[in-house]
Amino acid sequence: MKKLGTLILPDEAQWVDQNEWSPVNQATVQTLGGETVVFSQSLQNGRPITIDIQDGISWLDQDAVDAIQAMAAQAGATFSLIWEEEIFTVLFRHHDPPAVSFRPLWPNHDLFSGIIKLLRV
Repeated sequence: MKKLGTLILPDEAQWVDQNEWSPVNQATVQTLGGETVVFSQSLQNGRPITIDIQDGISWLDQDAVDAIQAMAAQAGATFSLIWEEEIFTVLFRHHDPPAVSFRPLWPNHDLFSGIIKLLRV
């Protein structure tokens, strides 16, 4: 099952950046003496989760789009994301606009494809 808040997402929804995140943050500094100092830290949160509802594979109806846009309009609100066997607490990635983007299948149609950008917190 794939579910955001209380909204059930289509089974065909894709988590497109699922394998593009590293749980380690690393920075390097060059000292005046020419040595390289490496700082590393494990990350617990901050994982981007980008959900793609692809045209031709799956769609959202107008009610689902309205529900997602209403969730995204709540500044700082967190939501539960169930993605198959995993459960995450997420918020919308407003720092990477647009946090949600939907396109109708054709003008004045009530089925949509689109992108939902979330961040694990």
